[in-house]
Amino acid sequence: MRYRLLRWLSCPHCPDEELVLETTKTRTTATYTGAWRPEDVGEKGVDLDRQLHTDILEGTLHCPSCARSYPIVDGIPRLLPDATAQSPSSGHRWTTFDGTEPEYEENFRDMADPLKPPDYVGQLVLDAGCGFGRHAFYAARYGAEVVAMDISADAVASAQSNCDRLQHVHIVQGDLRKPPLKARSFDLVYCFGVLHHIQAPQAAFRVLGELVKPNGRVQVWAYGPRAGSAAVISGALRGAAATMDDERLYGLCRAIASSLRLFSHTPYRLTRKLPVLGAIASHLPAHDHHKWPFDVVVADIYDRLRVPVTATFTGEELERWFVDEGYADIRVTRRVRNNESFRATGVRR
Repeated sequence: MRYRLLRWLSCPHCPDEELVLETTKTRTTATYTGAWRPEDVGEKGVDLDRQLHTDILEGTLHCPSCARSYPIVDGIPRLLPDATAQSPSSGHRWTTFDGTEPEYEENFRDMADPLKPPDYVGQLVLDAGCGFGRHAFYAARYGAEVVAMDISADAVASAQSNCDRLQHVHIVQGDLRKPPLKARSFDLVYCFGVLHHIQAPQAAFRVLGELVKPNGRVQVWAYGPRAGSAAVISGALRGAAATMDDERLYGLCRAIASSLRLFSHTPYRLTRKLPVLGAIASHLPAHDHHKWPFDVVVADIYDRLRVPVTATFTGEELERWFVDEGYADIRVTRRVRNNESFRATGVRR
């Protein structure tokens, strides 16, 4: 955790309450050339002359109002509303990320449409449900300062590892339904692939809107209604997964991923090069998966089976959420290449 993050954190039970930092272990390391930005001048924990920065590895954050305390463990502030609750497991404990792979950047830009790379320069961004950090990685690379938050300890550990060299990515373990963040702090809040997994998703959407500044933007991507054989198979697999421990489920997911590689991804790679079949293949779900590294496919399957889908949404429903909350410049579009799923975005008035 970098000292700079403290200005945006708050107690999840006491909105906008300043937290008091108690530090027990820090680490000072060199920062690679080009990592600094103008806003780093004068920041605590930053030595521009010697090209060094200090991270807080262990410590505690105290709330003066309610007297609750939250640990900083392995450099990540753990700000879950219920300190005794066990965070959900995710497939991301095994996930590493190579930012040079073009399909990751293509995927992020597709989800984030209509925003383009220049739109991130100088923006403070919240990645709500960051997973293993691939979206936060590109937002920061494009020039944003990113707070990447997830409820899963597995996910934030992977996100920290994958974004460690990016000076302006801050990892937080927190619950987006009671976020440990100050209201009206962010220029952009995006939440990709999370709302369909949680109870009361519209209430969570309202909470996200409270975190963005006036004239800031909120973006979501969520599953649309599913039907047919794919829905039946997914339902059966989720039912079986509910009785498995993490390691058994991981083995099943590896087997499924291997089958997809053999019977779906490989044929797709061959047919996509043909004039007519390639055009058809580009609209299949395999289009999003076939170029991903094997461990990422495994993690994606794991999350689809372990984390329940509590709701799906039509484009009209998502649009109504934005309208009801008074957003401007509302756009809802379907991601054709990903079965029925929708992007929605709007500007906070």
